[in-house]
Amino acid sequence: MENASLQLRNIVKQFPGVRALDDVTVCANAGQSMGLIGINGAGKSTLMNIIAGVLKQDSGEIILDGKKVEINNPRDAEAAGIAFIHQEPVVFETMTVAENMFISHLVSKEKSPFLDYAYMETEARKYLDILGSTISPKAKISSIPIGDRQIIEIARALAAGAKYLLFDEPTSSLTFKEKEKLFEVIGSLKKRGDTIIFISHFLDEVAEICETVTVLRDGRVSGSGNMADFSREDIIKFIIGESKEKEIPKRTAQVGNVVVKAEHISGEKLPHDVSFEVHSGEVLGIWGLMGSGRSETIRAMFGLDARAGGRVSLNTDGELKQVSSTKLLEKSGYVTENRHKDGLFLTQPLWKNNSAASLRQFASKALKVLNPKKEMAAADEMKERLNIKAPDMKILASQLSGGNQQKVVFSKWLQRRPDFFVLDEPTRGVDVGSKNEIHVKVAELANDGAAVLLISSEIEEILTLSDRVLVMNKGRIVAEVGKENMERQNLMALCVGEEEQ
Repeated sequence: MENASLQLRNIVKQFPGVRALDDVTVCANAGQSMGLIGINGAGKSTLMNIIAGVLKQDSGEIILDGKKVEINNPRDAEAAGIAFIHQEPVVFETMTVAENMFISHLVSKEKSPFLDYAYMETEARKYLDILGSTISPKAKISSIPIGDRQIIEIARALAAGAKYLLFDEPTSSLTFKEKEKLFEVIGSLKKRGDTIIFISHFLDEVAEICETVTVLRDGRVSGSGNMADFSREDIIKFIIGESKEKEIPKRTAQVGNVVVKAEHISGEKLPHDVSFEVHSGEVLGIWGLMGSGRSETIRAMFGLDARAGGRVSLNTDGELKQVSSTKLLEKSGYVTENRHKDGLFLTQPLWKNNSAASLRQFASKALKVLNPKKEMAAADEMKERLNIKAPDMKILASQLSGGNQQKVVFSKWLQRRPDFFVLDEPTRGVDVGSKNEIHVKVAELANDGAAVLLISSEIEEILTLSDRVLVMNKGRIVAEVGKENMERQNLMALCVGEEEQ
């Protein structure tokens, strides 16, 4: 603790009815990364918002380089050298890179009301060079991919004098190469002597780039120390309070008939001539790097994006028949990759979300009027079935943690009881405990005879759950891999276009 450059001592934060942080002490060292992990709702965001000046602690101290500081608002945090690098980069798309970097302290020419663009572009170049970036300071943000936008946000922080950088789930929307580049940048920041706090649900990422780790559970520190001193099992125990995750059920269902057959599916840009079949009782994984056309294939199948060609057949009464996109949607369960955008009605209570995809089940045949009591009872049953952690199903979807929101998305489709499920990034942005519960549920769906199509950026998720895997690259299926050849190295080689190893 004595060598720590950033310390939070005995931090307490109370919200109505909830003690979000309870006597939390955290230390981070200069020239190192500290991993901050815990389930959704453990207190990570509250703690980071206190450091960043968004919230004020009820009691406790913040100490920077041995000196107690008062941080009452974001400007105090910026003045103290603290920067918050958000999960989704905060940028102005119509402005240039240089303008974005100096947006909070735009520079005017001497004795002139006009901005000194030449100076800002020169300074922007200097900080981008520190990060090893070739991005042009004159480029419009709208032309910059998301990975480089994060680099710009980091450069903006350095230009403002930041030396304590807080990263909140920075890799969740990055491609494999963008993530590697970000880790190189974090490495360069550590060499400068900066202090990094890295929030992530991905334990392998924390192990890769963090020297120390702090785990929060229920607003308290449940574990803290050098990363090298802990096993993965130790960290999971700190996170969820159990020594073991739930065991994923062994696959017992026999792979049966074809439930869905896609033939020559093409979109306006992606995919290109994609064909596959999904059988009852199996999990078919689709693996590829971001931009390979995985989600675009599904969206074209369902008619959510324009389909340039191809057709889809569905098993109806034991016979494969070509169906429209609308009919396919009606007969499927579709967990989309963005639960906030098109997975949930955030301003509606959980019980209404639960019944949203199966309203006919809750309407009287005579009057065609919904029965709220019946909807509520079904929602309560699903709450128990999926272990949704909420006081009751009357609270708004927006009030739940990410992992529990994702369980509500699952409950909506389970309520419909379809034979075909599409799961697009089903565990993105959820904690390790909820992720394990979702994995168990996916295996149970297949064991119950459903056909499951799984899309995931996490190779371990694909390897753990899939019976076979289709590998995509540049909008095309380049290989099909059976269980016997399903290895990390093999899938990675195939998805980047190398020969199978």
